[in-house]
Amino acid sequence: MKRITLITLSLLFVGSLFADALETARAEIDRQSKLIKKGDVKGLKARLTERQRARVTAAVLKKAKKELASYTLDDLVESVEEGEYQGQKTIKIKMKNGRTLTTLMEVNGQWFADTIWFR
Repeated sequence: MKRITLITLSLLFVGSLFADALETARAEIDRQSKLIKKGDVKGLKARLTERQRARVTAAVLKKAKKELASYTLDDLVESVEEGEYQGQKTIKIKMKNGRTLTTLMEVNGQWFADTIWFR
């Protein structure tokens, strides 16, 4: 009986970690989507890793806004895989169609997209 309880608790713990990563991913992509729809270049740059920020322009957001109109949040964030890269926590986001949308990187407790997923 104790073994079943431990297995059940372990599965619940892992499930809650996955749910937290999925919630984090959905919240961050929703936040970024809203910034794209507003055309907020400065705000969106602040949600990306340092190496991607210079690539965000008003023209890129204008194009992305049109593209984004054909997707829902559920289309964009279907599943996630937690990982680590160079000592930083990561969340790889998979779309409903199976493609990778982006990878979020945690820096000082905040999550940032490490690719420009909205081109």
